[in-house]
Amino acid sequence: MADKKIIPVFLASDENYAPFLAVVMYSILLNTESFVEFYILDGGICEKSKEKIEKSTSKFQNKKITYFNMQEFGLEKFPNLSHYSVNTFSRYFIPKLTPNLSKAIYLDVDTILTGDISMLFNESIDEYPLAAVPEDFYKKNGEFLKENIYQQYQNPDDYFNAGVLLLDVQKLIENNFSNGLINLTMQYSDKLNCADQDIFNIVFEGKYKKLDHKYNYIPDFCINYGKVSPLIIHYAGKKPWKVLDAPMSKEFFNTANKTAFALKIRNILIKNLLIQNIKQLKSFLYRNIKLPLVKLFFCKAK
Repeated sequence: MADKKIIPVFLASDENYAPFLAVVMYSILLNTESFVEFYILDGGICEKSKEKIEKSTSKFQNKKITYFNMQEFGLEKFPNLSHYSVNTFSRYFIPKLTPNLSKAIYLDVDTILTGDISMLFNESIDEYPLAAVPEDFYKKNGEFLKENIYQQYQNPDDYFNAGVLLLDVQKLIENNFSNGLINLTMQYSDKLNCADQDIFNIVFEGKYKKLDHKYNYIPDFCINYGKVSPLIIHYAGKKPWKVLDAPMSKEFFNTANKTAFALKIRNILIKNLLIQNIKQLKSFLYRNIKLPLVKLFFCKAK
């Protein structure tokens, strides 16, 4: 593998997301010839799950996996939004963790690759500190940022999704962006809607290179955007392990079924479907019969 380019890929996960971490790693290795250095921003993954991740990727020789214990970085001080794991803020520390890197990729763990990740890595960042895909197919997040969080934000149409980032690590270090991101997060912690993604957009407004939508294809929204052949599918909307009607769920399970977490992921889906059905049944009974579900089971037939 000495003649192959080394591609650094950062992924953030806690124990709850470990199964999906394995899925995205498998999809990268399945489609990539270059050597991939995985840097896992570890928010509390247990040893058993790490063993399963190793087992899931064991047939691939073009990889190295390094775990960074992010629980040592005071993440408990960051805002804990109900729809985001606090571990999402761990990507702020990438320049501090690997100051020797010149360029790197960050991916959310609710993504899968359909092609070679070197296509993204080989994109030029030019003079920018990072490159990302604008959310011009979904206006609400940018509008919310301007109206409710940071009124100085100029152009909501340029709001980008931070689930896929191509980073110039040296530019981030030179401009001390890590501390800037941390300080702004603390300042606006009680207003954030999309966690660190809002902060990234405040800091890098007008300072990022726009990438093609194929690098961050969110099927819930992009499916009507035009003819795009996605390299990276991002399940930022409906998750295949949560609902049956998630767009492009077949692509996800084709990969998930090849990992050591296949059974666990199917069980997660079943559990989520049962919870949803119980909630729907309780809501139906309350609306139509005006009787809580728990009381219904204990009422004697007359």
